[in-house]
Amino acid sequence: MRHFGILVWGLVLLTAPAFGDEMARARFERALQVHGGDAYKQLLEKGYKVEYEVTREFGGKSEGKRTEYRQGERLYLWLKRGAFEEQVAYDGNSGWRKSGYLVSGIAQEEISSLRDAILTQFTAIPLWLNQATLVSGEQAKLPDGRAGYRITFKLPPQAHQQSLSKKPEGKLVLYLNDNDQIIGIEYEHIDYETDEITRVFQGYFNYRSVKTPTGEVLMPIETRIYAGGTHTTTYFLSTLDPQSPPDPKLFERPPSEPSPAVRETLPATVPFRLRRMSLYVQVTINDKGPYWIILDTGASSTWIDESVAKEAGLEKIPKSEHYGVMVYGAFPSYNAKVKSLKIGDAEVRDLVISVGDLRYTPLADEMVDGKRAIGLLGREVLSAFQITIDFAKRTLTLEHPDAELPQGTVVPFEMFGDHILVTTKVGPRNQVRMIVDTGAALTLLPPSYQPDKEDGVWMTLAEWSQRFGEVHEDDPYGFMTGDMRVYRLHQIVLGDLRFESVYAMQRLSEGVRADSILASKTKHGLLGLPVMRHYRLTFNYYRQVMVWQPHTDSERASENAGYGIWWKRNGNDLLVHWVMPLSDAELQGIKKGDKIVLIDGQSPTNWSEKQIVERLSYTRPGRPLQLVVERAGKRMEFQLIARNYEF
Repeated sequence: MRHFGILVWGLVLLTAPAFGDEMARARFERALQVHGGDAYKQLLEKGYKVEYEVTREFGGKSEGKRTEYRQGERLYLWLKRGAFEEQVAYDGNSGWRKSGYLVSGIAQEEISSLRDAILTQFTAIPLWLNQATLVSGEQAKLPDGRAGYRITFKLPPQAHQQSLSKKPEGKLVLYLNDNDQIIGIEYEHIDYETDEITRVFQGYFNYRSVKTPTGEVLMPIETRIYAGGTHTTTYFLSTLDPQSPPDPKLFERPPSEPSPAVRETLPATVPFRLRRMSLYVQVTINDKGPYWIILDTGASSTWIDESVAKEAGLEKIPKSEHYGVMVYGAFPSYNAKVKSLKIGDAEVRDLVISVGDLRYTPLADEMVDGKRAIGLLGREVLSAFQITIDFAKRTLTLEHPDAELPQGTVVPFEMFGDHILVTTKVGPRNQVRMIVDTGAALTLLPPSYQPDKEDGVWMTLAEWSQRFGEVHEDDPYGFMTGDMRVYRLHQIVLGDLRFESVYAMQRLSEGVRADSILASKTKHGLLGLPVMRHYRLTFNYYRQVMVWQPHTDSERASENAGYGIWWKRNGNDLLVHWVMPLSDAELQGIKKGDKIVLIDGQSPTNWSEKQIVERLSYTRPGRPLQLVVERAGKRMEFQLIARNYEF
């Protein structure tokens, strides 16, 4: 999640602000004069360019650079740290991001963060007079321990914050020293992925005068940022250019750069393996391999084992250490340059990927044909192609991003960072934002989801495991234990698509492991492979669309649906051995031990095992079944429909 700051520009109150403390108002106005008067007040309106050196230490060595162009509500931001480089822009209405070669529109959550960012800049402090109500002024200690004078402002409610589960207080705090010099501000940072609110403090140190077309402005050289009381970052002002306003074209979304895919190698079709709801393909890296890797649209970056990186001769990029985040935790990683990565004949060149030690991740035990999988195939590789996953044929077709889209239901998506984000409807009322994740072996609802009785049925993981007759002993990371809930949802709607009878899980917020990515209490769910596998699915990142083509009747017939019951022979009797939790069979009342008397009006006493398997266990989706069972001498009839009961 990327953090940009706090609150919206342009919400000028129509009435004069009410000042609750005349001394506080006088000191605030003197502070504006100390920092340049009209020149300070006009700096943001006229626009400027500023450059910072960024470090996590007080006066430490620079770890990155941050360049900003600001004018009013518009922002252009260029971040660079080691191999990581990103550009983000907001024009007051919409925004875009350039990550590597790809330029994409950004998700609504990030737009809200950018709107919030305006008033939390040093140059935006003069706007507080028009945007908020002054509440009080008093002597106080700053969060960093210095003494000062605190002036508190109250912002009006913001429209884009009304859907938050917890409403912010809307307080902006300014700190002055005895000379009415601004030495810090404090505000609420809202994480729109989680709805969590954190108090952020910016402490200002050392100042210099900067000439502008309307006069000199006194600017802080050093800005120390504290989040939740902990120092996180320090910015050192290196350049401020207020002499000319930014070019308006700077805020306009540019086209993406050409794809790094080698056009001459496309289109290419390669087979994949589907094992335990993970999608494996073979790749070669710098002509070494082939290696099995998981195709994962939920992975922000391709991530491979360091032993493979050494074998392929990858060049480590200095100062690129970071943590690679997976569903079970975060793992030390670094960036490396790849000259060539091939998926079959399809090739991409000159990429930067992530490298780490596979032994410390859940991927360490993933094997295909006796060979260990090497990691995750992520966004910077996948977005270079138009990719079609054909689950019926078990093939992957890679085309150039400018290839013609196939026929089917087109679903636009937003980019949340490097993730594909869509809005789904769960049941009649619940809207759930979901990341479309081919690396997810199940569909996952976020902790913030509040179920409605009309959405479906559910039970705790303990109840599910008890009915399954097993305990998840092969889960060393503790993901499948504790405060988990299992759902069978009547439907999930995505655009014009309806996914029926969907099994999903939800990790509740209480007691979530601190080393899990789910500990962030994200509002985003995961739309996993069990939903996707009944379609031919195309991804095109350049156009920010997916195309969903349902399988044909013949392809659906081979998908082996069932009725949620397992059976066993006991002499001449055919008994229900197990009933799948939350299946139609369980919900209608079929129980373990029931004697199956009639199947579609026929006695199964003399049926072969093959006949029983084909009728009860592996049949076509949607096929009806009339089942008569006997329990304690009483016969009961049930009407069932074959479904893809996938978990």
